[in-house]
Amino acid sequence: MLRNYLHIAFRNIRRNKLYSLANVGCLAIGIAVAMIIMLYVVHEHSYDQWQTNATRIFKVSSTIKYGNSSLDIEELGYQVGPLALRSDSHVESYTRAFKPFQPPVLQLTTLAGSSFTAEAPVLFADSNFFHFFSFRLVRGNPDEVLRRPFTVVLSARAARRFFGNADPIGKVIIYSQDYQLEVTGISADPPSNSTINYDLVVSGSSLSTMKDMADAVKSENMQLGYFQTWLLLKDPSAAGEIGQTIGRVSKSFEAKSNEPGIFHLTALPGVHLHKDPGYSNIRYLTIFPMVAGLVLLLALINYISLSTARGTMRAKEVGVRKVLGAGRFSIASQFYSESTIYALLSFITGIGLFLLFRTFFLQQLQLKIDSSFLLTPEMLLCFAGLLLIVILASGSYPSLVLSAFKPVAVLYGKVSRQKGSERVRKILLVFQFTISMSLILCSLIIRKELHFLRHVDTGMDRENVIMISFSKSLSHYNAFKRDVESIPGIQKAATGQYEPYEAYNVSSTIPHGSDNPIMLPVITVDSDYVSVLGLAWRQRPAEPGAMYGHNNILLNESAVDKLGLHGSPLGQTIKVFGKDREVSGVLQDFNYESLQAKIGPLCLLLRKPEDSLWGISGGGCLIARIQSHVNLPTLIGRLKEIYARYDAHRPFEYSFLDDIFDSLYKTEDRLEALFSIFTGVTVFIACLGLFALATFSARQRMREMGIRKVLGASATSIGFLLLRDFLRPVLLAVLIASPLSWWVMRLWLQDFAYQTSMSWWIFPLAGLGLLLIAVATVLSRSLHVGRANPVNSLRTD
Repeated sequence: MLRNYLHIAFRNIRRNKLYSLANVGCLAIGIAVAMIIMLYVVHEHSYDQWQTNATRIFKVSSTIKYGNSSLDIEELGYQVGPLALRSDSHVESYTRAFKPFQPPVLQLTTLAGSSFTAEAPVLFADSNFFHFFSFRLVRGNPDEVLRRPFTVVLSARAARRFFGNADPIGKVIIYSQDYQLEVTGISADPPSNSTINYDLVVSGSSLSTMKDMADAVKSENMQLGYFQTWLLLKDPSAAGEIGQTIGRVSKSFEAKSNEPGIFHLTALPGVHLHKDPGYSNIRYLTIFPMVAGLVLLLALINYISLSTARGTMRAKEVGVRKVLGAGRFSIASQFYSESTIYALLSFITGIGLFLLFRTFFLQQLQLKIDSSFLLTPEMLLCFAGLLLIVILASGSYPSLVLSAFKPVAVLYGKVSRQKGSERVRKILLVFQFTISMSLILCSLIIRKELHFLRHVDTGMDRENVIMISFSKSLSHYNAFKRDVESIPGIQKAATGQYEPYEAYNVSSTIPHGSDNPIMLPVITVDSDYVSVLGLAWRQRPAEPGAMYGHNNILLNESAVDKLGLHGSPLGQTIKVFGKDREVSGVLQDFNYESLQAKIGPLCLLLRKPEDSLWGISGGGCLIARIQSHVNLPTLIGRLKEIYARYDAHRPFEYSFLDDIFDSLYKTEDRLEALFSIFTGVTVFIACLGLFALATFSARQRMREMGIRKVLGASATSIGFLLLRDFLRPVLLAVLIASPLSWWVMRLWLQDFAYQTSMSWWIFPLAGLGLLLIAVATVLSRSLHVGRANPVNSLRTD
């Protein structure tokens, strides 16, 4: 019996190529989209689950209170781990890691003059790092590889990059020109679903003898430091109690603390999803599964709608089989077998599309997922579940409906005149185009908001500004800056502690007339910073030449209001980093962060351009304004030559300020790009289904169309007659989707402090576009039917 069902199914597939192509194509696209997003979602939720002690490892973080404000800190003091182990019996062990602020310059003793940086972060870790975590060592003993100072374990990819096919064990890598690291082990590359990523793991005991980190190791500051700290707990339920214990005990170590520190413990598998939203993809984990579900649902609706529509053409087959004694279960089994074949063909095609577009999707998200992850039990189970859902959903409704035909009604030809199935198909059509219209509107509004953010006046002139980050390895910074300014095409150069929009320090400051401290962002800059970036003055300095000392600051308007500086703020003093600083000028508010946040208070701590500290205090960023119509390749080549004279160790790197500003919205850019892709997919699926439905509708009405042509109807009038039946559901979908999309995007725009308006014209424009697509889709078939020879159609039964 099953063999007979399969034979009939494949025969119907061959005879109805258009129907089969539409069904298999739509389902394959829906399955491919679902698989891609399923891969992404499962991968995001699998972070660190592979660690042997994942449920018992917790990362420690702290919160620093500034009056009514607070600051979350991920890097803590060196003593937090030992303190937790001594203070609470629930702590079994700890490990710490330090990630250098700038990628260090590495050199090989076997290649004189060579210098390069690691592709992944460099970590300084405690000696138990490879026991605490489940990173696999390919070479080396976990108890020995990091026991001695200045030893290093390389990842497999780093070993290949640095040493090729040679054995790296025992080789020496020079770290930041001053320290020699002996390679004692090689680890497998960290999996793509690991929160901890590295190319080199250096023994943490090295830090106490490194001049830049010795003080950090000795510091007794607990809440603010340089080290990520993880605890292995005997009882995971005691995490909250341990955080409170660390807070109470740490108070005795910090004399300036007036209240216990606030410490939090986060389970290792949850660390990735609790990162800063601008870094992680947490918002995608809500949006994309819904989109995937909708795309798959649209594909299934297409299949159901086409199956029930085409079922009327097989009604006599069902009627004859019932008259001959076939039961409803037997007929339902036949149609279910056909649906299963379609589902399997679609799934195989969907796997091909998934493998073809997986890399593109991950590139859009700027993610890397190991190919081996596809073969993990979690992913294979998810794919199997997807196949089962498709088989059950695609076959259930059509087999129940088609097997319920009454033989008398069928043999008298009354099925084709029933309105119930047609009404269901139109409801499904409305649903499909409602989703398509909603995605079109959302995509347009997201694009409009991004255009608005990039062109709004932020108070900073971002055009033609190049930035060169430098480190302490750059010698004679002041001479370097003068040489840069002497290049033809460079108008002026300035210096800042960080690249604009990148980072800032935070100082606790008490406003005038208040006892509650506030957080005041602080950036150290030189006297040319304001003019190079085109910042506008609210109150200019009274004596510009005398204001650039270590105790002078500039404030923005928001800081003046927040600090309660009444009257003229010039000459007034506030405490910044524990010292009294004199306000020398006030700047108009400008955006120094993403436009998702409102402009907050900001302090610019002034330093003279010729200050020798620029070359020895850990580096900074040279910011240069370029003249218009300059040959950029030539200019950048000249900058690189000058840079090489002052820093022969760290590679030359540059960026443009407008590119940095654009990168603030990379999450929204990716969201808009992927939304556009998904919108195109849903519109394509809906139109493909509409095309197939129009084809079957026209085939059902062939005799009617033939009679109309014989009576004088034109091909155009017949085409528009069929168009009318499909245009009304699409128009209804536009009317439903417009207010729904307006409500959803209104909620999305609330995440931005600066919002574009949802212009009224977007809605009719998108609706008109969708209607035109639908009209073109239906007319492409209805006009073909209208041109058919009526003699052929009237000869059919």
